[in-house]
Amino acid sequence: MSKQIAIRLNDDEVDALDMEVKTGRAASRSDAVRRGISYITRAQRYRAEEATLIELARRGESVYPDLDGMRDLPRLPLD
Repeated sequence: MSKQIAIRLNDDEVDALDMEVKTGRAASRSDAVRRGISYITRAQRYRAEEATLIELARRGESVYPDLDGMRDLPRLPLD
């Protein structure tokens, strides 16, 4: 489902959208806005994941328990 919204942008913001279209990074102004929102969504998800990882580390819990066994694998010398 999609919703149409109205927003006001200043000239610099419109110019930034137009540059995305002009350089081929976006198909249209709407596409550029959607890409910007996608960027914000990813950043929000990464911040939430970071907060979870920080909390696990603060509590001394393993961040990646599936990989804990790899710490004890034999290693070849690098020289």
